[in-house]
Amino acid sequence: MEPFLLLREALVLIHLIGFAMLLGGWASQAVRRTYTTTLLFRVGLGVMIGSGLLLAIPFPAGVELNYVKLAVKLVVAFAIGGMFGVVITREKAGRPTGAAFWSIGGLALLNAGIAVFWH
Repeated sequence: MEPFLLLREALVLIHLIGFAMLLGGWASQAVRRTYTTTLLFRVGLGVMIGSGLLLAIPFPAGVELNYVKLAVKLVVAFAIGGMFGVVITREKAGRPTGAAFWSIGGLALLNAGIAVFWH
């Protein structure tokens, strides 16, 4: 296997691990009905964004990238980060975080849906 292709596949794996950390951390809090952010899914978002940006580099020859799709996914990822800020601010103020918390999970699923269904 070509070294750059192997590197790209490793980045895809890291990207999926970041998504699993984000959605898994979110789901664990949702099941427990605590509606707070944890380090696990905040780090997962960072891993997703970082590896996603690296995947947007067309380093192996023959890989065609849809930059509009990638831009939309990046905007959704930043929206998730914004919702983290809302949840954390509400937590500190002692206010309910329910709607903002649920939007994190919805946006994470939207991002995965864009990745899978947008061709």
